[in-house]
Amino acid sequence: MRRPALAALSLLLAACGTPGTSATEAPLQDAAPEADVPAIIDAFEAADAPCTPRDEICNGLDDDCDGLVDDADPDIERATFEDIRNCGVCGKTCQAARATRTACRAGACEVAACEPGTGDYNGDFADGCESDCRVSEGGREVCDHSDNDCDGEIDEETDLTTDAENCGDCGVSCEARDQAVVVCKASACVLDGCAAGYVDADARPENGCEYRCTVRSTEQVKEFCNGLDDDCDGLIDEPEDVAPPEEDFCGLNGVCAFECGVDEDCGDVGRRCNDGHVCVPVGGVPEDTRCETDADCQALDPAFACVGRTTVGPDGPIVTRTCVERRHEPVCDGQAGYRCVRPTTYLEGTEVGACDALDNNCNGQIDEDFVNALFVDGARRQEPRTCTAGEGACAQGGRIQCTADAQATECSAVALPPLRPVDDDCNGLDDDCDGHVDEDYQDAWVQAGNYRIYAYEASRPGASAAVPGLDLLPDDGRDAYVEARACGRRGVLPWSNVTWAEADAACRAAGARLCRREEYTQACGAGEAYPYGPNYQAQSCNGGGYDADPAAGGDQDAVLATGSVATCQRAGAYDLSGNLKEWTDDVVDGLRPVRGGGTESNVPGALTCDALGDLKPDAFRSSTLGFRCCQDL
Repeated sequence: MRRPALAALSLLLAACGTPGTSATEAPLQDAAPEADVPAIIDAFEAADAPCTPRDEICNGLDDDCDGLVDDADPDIERATFEDIRNCGVCGKTCQAARATRTACRAGACEVAACEPGTGDYNGDFADGCESDCRVSEGGREVCDHSDNDCDGEIDEETDLTTDAENCGDCGVSCEARDQAVVVCKASACVLDGCAAGYVDADARPENGCEYRCTVRSTEQVKEFCNGLDDDCDGLIDEPEDVAPPEEDFCGLNGVCAFECGVDEDCGDVGRRCNDGHVCVPVGGVPEDTRCETDADCQALDPAFACVGRTTVGPDGPIVTRTCVERRHEPVCDGQAGYRCVRPTTYLEGTEVGACDALDNNCNGQIDEDFVNALFVDGARRQEPRTCTAGEGACAQGGRIQCTADAQATECSAVALPPLRPVDDDCNGLDDDCDGHVDEDYQDAWVQAGNYRIYAYEASRPGASAAVPGLDLLPDDGRDAYVEARACGRRGVLPWSNVTWAEADAACRAAGARLCRREEYTQACGAGEAYPYGPNYQAQSCNGGGYDADPAAGGDQDAVLATGSVATCQRAGAYDLSGNLKEWTDDVVDGLRPVRGGGTESNVPGALTCDALGDLKPDAFRSSTLGFRCCQDL
């Protein structure tokens, strides 16, 4: 096998150096100027001899006879991965400044060892062993102004602008402060927040969050009227920061109305109108007048009030209460919040306890808690409530009004004195003003056996010979008589037009009862047919045959005053026949027996003491029907 011409050329080039030596290690030699072309051609021809294979090396020859020379050969490419004379490519020698030993790894030169006091700390082979740095801290870069890892940079892993342990410089630590969180910002230790309930009022990070305070302020309101430092600025309820209350907080009604105009005279010597529309003494409040309540200040003058001011002390809030001029505007009273210092007549809430025709609670209404007592129509106030003072004859009418002490209501009327010391006239009036009517009146009685009976037909209280009873409103065109107890008296018109129940109630009110029919029969005739005897006599009693008015022509029938007919009686009991028929306390077939006959009874049998057949239902009433009372002995 003959070598190609390229191999012959390689042999010729090899004459410039010793085989197996890299280009950088081989000494350079000048070519022989006298060499001629024929000699070179002879050399090429000599090289065209058969190839003997051997290991490929960087020598410009095809040592392994594969037709490839040096770098083009795979064997050479693998050999240059670790060959410091041919590192990566043939002819590249791994030499570096101040390096005592080099290496070739994966085709790249590296410094393996350096002269004493130097080192390859930046890993750049080109500048060799560039520094005299000594590795410290185990090669871990820390903040100590040294290049611990000898990479040419100092403290590069520490951010002095944010590192709380090395803030602005190595070793400057942002230590924790009382109730504060401290961080490093822009190379300075600053507070980054306080514990709940604390603030840094003096802006000095060295003493932490020294002010115990809870921020309650908002973007809209710095301070609230509450006796607290809401914005934690060391001031409490400062007027310029406090949120004002709603408009018209103090009201303009009643006693809350302006007392005066600012430029007006208060109408009293020694008083002036302050800018709060209140009349105050010209001299104002005595200096530094301490107080506990408004009453303490109003003892000096009604125009003064007790108001608290809160300041921040070393041990917490300090409250000082002093007297100030009252104003018609809300004042901030520390923990009490906003309040209106109103006149002494002002009442909180409702007006209970004040009935004085004033709007004491400034709500636009007068005596509203007494309105139902003062007026029949309550809040409408159109009809005053009337009242009566005293009983019976002492009674006087008036209207409900407030008491002098404004604590309740009373009747404006004043009762009259009693007409008599005892109520012994059956006139329907409480003459002795004790709340009882005619309680001392003595009825006219006639005893009959074991009972007694009214001597006269029962009459209403206040009856006379002209009227059948007392009418409290005689001019109203309507008869409305007092129908209380029954009265047994002579010379008055009897009680007629009455039902059985009404008659029974009237007797009971007099401490008696209706008479039974057998009691009536016994008192009337005592065994005889008529009160005046056994035989009928038309003119002896006021029956149908009796002329009630002899002066008038004809026979007149009318109910007469009790006891008017002197002959119509038995044992002092009058009108048991004629005048009015009378109810009895008996029942026959569900009806009530009626006795005595009446002024219109023309049949003698109907006027007898034991007349039968005249029965009436309980609800029956007639102008000819009355009653009288009986009482057990």
